[in-house]
Amino acid sequence: MNMVPSLHTRSQEGSAVLLTIFLSAIIITIGVGFNWIVKEHLKAAATLKDKSEAMVRALSAYDSFVYAALAGKLINDRLVLSDETLLGRTQLPINNTAVKVRDSVVVSIQDSNGRISVAHGVDDEFARLVKHLDSTKNISEITDGINDWTDGDDIARPNGAEADYYRVQTYAPTNSTLQYAQELLLIRGMDMEFFRKLRPFITVLPTTGFNPNSASPEVLYAYLNVGRDSVKAITDYTRSASVDSLEDFNKVAGTGLSYALDKDYLTPSMYLDVTVQCVFNNALYTINAGIGLNAGDFSPYQVYYWHEG
Repeated sequence: MNMVPSLHTRSQEGSAVLLTIFLSAIIITIGVGFNWIVKEHLKAAATLKDKSEAMVRALSAYDSFVYAALAGKLINDRLVLSDETLLGRTQLPINNTAVKVRDSVVVSIQDSNGRISVAHGVDDEFARLVKHLDSTKNISEITDGINDWTDGDDIARPNGAEADYYRVQTYAPTNSTLQYAQELLLIRGMDMEFFRKLRPFITVLPTTGFNPNSASPEVLYAYLNVGRDSVKAITDYTRSASVDSLEDFNKVAGTGLSYALDKDYLTPSMYLDVTVQCVFNNALYTINAGIGLNAGDFSPYQVYYWHEG
């Protein structure tokens, strides 16, 4: 005797099929999601591994550079290294030229005498640099702002700013030496766009004078207050040889730079802006440091600022 399934039985079978499909969809979704999570974790782990490797290589190159530099010798336009096996080089230019020293590592160093220091405030050289980079800027607002930020009092210059002005921004001027160039972004009159233009030509390190052998055209113009032809003559000359005497320099530049007891001309300082960059696979690690090769109280050299990442 044939039995005809009741509507109730068919309804139960249909519900079971739908439940099976629903559970299967959930399982597949969970599986796909888990697979994506695993892939993302593996990708993140690989990225972290590459970043860590880049960091180790960059720090190793920095340590090797410092060791070689301390035993080396700074001359007018370059640093002669004590041991070429450390970085695979016998010398490095001191005009911020990037030099590949290992398979994945690039080092650039800049003599502070080839830049304009803003550490203790600014003067005419800096004002000319600002005008050269952007003639629309309010020069006195920027220069007065920096000088108010670094001086030891709370008396604002005509276009500067002291504690009353910065109170709205919820911070106050340090009234001391600039520690990082990025501090300028806190100062009245400065913005990120102009800071990026300015950054390659300034330093927060001490300077002992001026070295045209390590200076960029922008710094030559600002420091010497000479025309474009003189700047070109200097840069053309220093591409092939260093300027070793003021007499020769004045002939090349057509200017009357004279000796001063409190300044060193044509020679580097002992202070260097150092950049070490390492690329490993897709990871980039950078060290920016300001160092003095003269010994400090507790170390064979001094670190004025440090940033890595």
